[in-house]
Amino acid sequence: MFAAIISFTVCVGIPLTGAVYFLHRRDGTFFTFLTGVLCFYISQPLIRMPLLNLMGLKFEWMAFLPYTNIFLYFLFMGFTAGFFEESARYIGLKLFRKGRTSWADGIACGLGHGGCEAAWLFFTQVLPLALQGNAGFGVLLGAWERIFTMLIQIGLSLIVIYAIKKHKIQWLILAILLHTVIDFLIVLGNIWILEGLITLEGLVALLLIVKWKKNF
Repeated sequence: MFAAIISFTVCVGIPLTGAVYFLHRRDGTFFTFLTGVLCFYISQPLIRMPLLNLMGLKFEWMAFLPYTNIFLYFLFMGFTAGFFEESARYIGLKLFRKGRTSWADGIACGLGHGGCEAAWLFFTQVLPLALQGNAGFGVLLGAWERIFTMLIQIGLSLIVIYAIKKHKIQWLILAILLHTVIDFLIVLGNIWILEGLITLEGLVALLLIVKWKKNF
């Protein structure tokens, strides 16, 4: 139960705290936060995941890809995640938050996006384990990972907003490629190496967040 409480605090508590903070600012960043939430939910649970499930049923090569070429499988999964999520971020910000290209909007969008992902994972994966009494060390490790993953999502949001701000599509392509590489690294298999890399990537994203403030 302790692990589940920690996971809830990270996966649900941090995004909710961010939502309250942006709402309190009264400068429009709360709506950018909500845009980030919608960008994740629409691009992943509503579009990408059902589409991948459909492909697995319709195409034999897709169903057997994890067994025939694991590297290609994770590359494909990483690219589709990057393409759908970053494209959704770009389209959502362009359509619904036109002109909102501030540093604070990048933070809000990224926390909304990463926070929705974290909350979704908590309610679909962690909570069922907790109800069965199986929430242990793996859940704590997952909570640790979510902290740095949210930082990565904020960094990616800043890159996408920069693409919009500068009218340069290559920054969107960069965000898609970075997202692809980050997700592809799961192919390494070793949980400790993966968690170490995610922690390092999150710290690099934090550095980007701080250093890039002057660019906005």
